[in-house]
Amino acid sequence: MSKKVKTLLILLILFFGGRKSYCQDYTTEKQKILNVVINSVQFDSIYFSKRVYIQTNELLSIKSGFDLKREEYKVRFVNRVGAGLVKQYIVLGDFTMARENPQAVRVQIEVMPQNILLNMRLTKNDSEWKIANHLIMYD
Repeated sequence: MSKKVKTLLILLILFFGGRKSYCQDYTTEKQKILNVVINSVQFDSIYFSKRVYIQTNELLSIKSGFDLKREEYKVRFVNRVGAGLVKQYIVLGDFTMARENPQAVRVQIEVMPQNILLNMRLTKNDSEWKIANHLIMYD
């Protein structure tokens, strides 16, 4: 095998091997952030059910593999049809976070069917996510 081919193989292994770890880290950060959001006082003020139901969409799906809990209750994911069967559920509308070394994130969720919008900005302090500010809008 030529030296160029060996070098190319090593670069590909490093790129794709690191990419898996990078994707895993990004997913882990998203999970931590969403757990902070659904266990916050701000969320408690607009969501009144013990169990949290999240409608799946392109940002969050059943296959996401997230381990989300509100207190001792595991979050359940429902599709659009299933969402109509529960009294209250949330839709993740926006999730804006840098891909590499995120230090801040903006999360927007809507509580349905009440149409209450919760916008949060979280910052990372000593590897923990803290709520920096929030805005609640009622329809």
